[in-house]
Amino acid sequence: MPKSLCSWTVCWLIACIFIAQPAFAQIDSGEQGRTRWQEHAYGMSLIAPPNATWIEQVDDGASIKFITQERATISVFIRQSENELILDAVKTKAINEFSFAYPSAVTMVQDQQPISVAERKSLGLFLLVPDEKQGDWVFGQVYVQIDPKTIAVYQLECNADVFESAFQTFQTMLKTVTFADPAELDRERTERINNAKTWLDSINQDKIKGTLIAEQWLRITQNGKDVGYMRIRQHDETEHVPPGTSVAVRSHIVEGPNTYDTEASFFESNDRVVEFWTITTTMRIPQRVIHGTNTAPETITENWRQTGLRNADGMEVQQETPTSIKKLPWKIPPYPYMSQVNMYILPALLPRDKPTELAFYSFHQTSHKLSLRTLRIEPLPGGSYRVFDRPTPDRTEQVATFSPTGRLIERRMTDGRVYLATTPQELRRIWGGL
Repeated sequence: MPKSLCSWTVCWLIACIFIAQPAFAQIDSGEQGRTRWQEHAYGMSLIAPPNATWIEQVDDGASIKFITQERATISVFIRQSENELILDAVKTKAINEFSFAYPSAVTMVQDQQPISVAERKSLGLFLLVPDEKQGDWVFGQVYVQIDPKTIAVYQLECNADVFESAFQTFQTMLKTVTFADPAELDRERTERINNAKTWLDSINQDKIKGTLIAEQWLRITQNGKDVGYMRIRQHDETEHVPPGTSVAVRSHIVEGPNTYDTEASFFESNDRVVEFWTITTTMRIPQRVIHGTNTAPETITENWRQTGLRNADGMEVQQETPTSIKKLPWKIPPYPYMSQVNMYILPALLPRDKPTELAFYSFHQTSHKLSLRTLRIEPLPGGSYRVFDRPTPDRTEQVATFSPTGRLIERRMTDGRVYLATTPQELRRIWGGL
């Protein structure tokens, strides 16, 4: 099997065309048989290849990945752009980028075959890559228009000697793709919003104050290796004017030679009218020491800072980077709205007696935009529950597991990191100090 292209070539060419897409850690895999897979943001679904192994939320940003009986890999991506997408231009860009990485790649006859997916405009791209060391292999993509700024990408990777069978499996899967009617999607969105309204209206200040966790520590791992830690503190600010609730978050993450330290504070008034927050991240880069000199090593630092202020339905967010300052004014859409404070606190109060889907508006710190956020709550045996969180419609769900009392057990983030509940004693053992 050729080495995966999703992790660099496809993401590289996609990055030239699309908004940056996050990566996701693998959370589940197994023999699922011939069952239908559902994508919840755009109402897309399909029947998986027979007896394929499913891998959901993988680290290349795919929404789903199937390993077929031919040992071929089929992946599904959702890509969104700030500008209108023309499929012919998308395909041309992909060919140019792929040809740059693999000059020996040649177009296959399947590239010229007409392709129809769910009666939508579609284009295919199939390339054969000669490889004397690992054996010839095939890379294929089919692009399907979802809306003017969004496409679905169905990707096939396999060894050349199994391509004929793998291509038939791929075609069979594409014939099962369906998209929900826009009216049905609107109905589902409205239902989720109404569910969120009902739930938020049931959460009074006594419930919020009763669920506050004075302090929680999280261990941060990636690929099984410790890369950092986080501390979260929640507090009832009765003496504040106006009175409200605060959350303080501190994290330390190591990525290669660099370290990232973040201090964040969030506040919301008890009447939910006033909200403000500050997030400051400092990146420390060790400077290389010239060989043979006695110069002491130095550390270069760079800072990012985000501040937000909301009063009623008016919000302004200021984003400061090492090179720019941007002010982003927003008007809060109609209720329901989830504040930054309640994104940390209210998961402990989510309904978990039956599967539930909620949708509300919130500001996403990473994408710097206010948009509709959806949660899917899945009850687990013993009273625990799992929350699938899609922070914006164009991002894949991240997953968190909570105990029966609403305490966070594990959160798998969109960058592939895993946050695990732990103790300061364990973190001191790992890091030597906090």
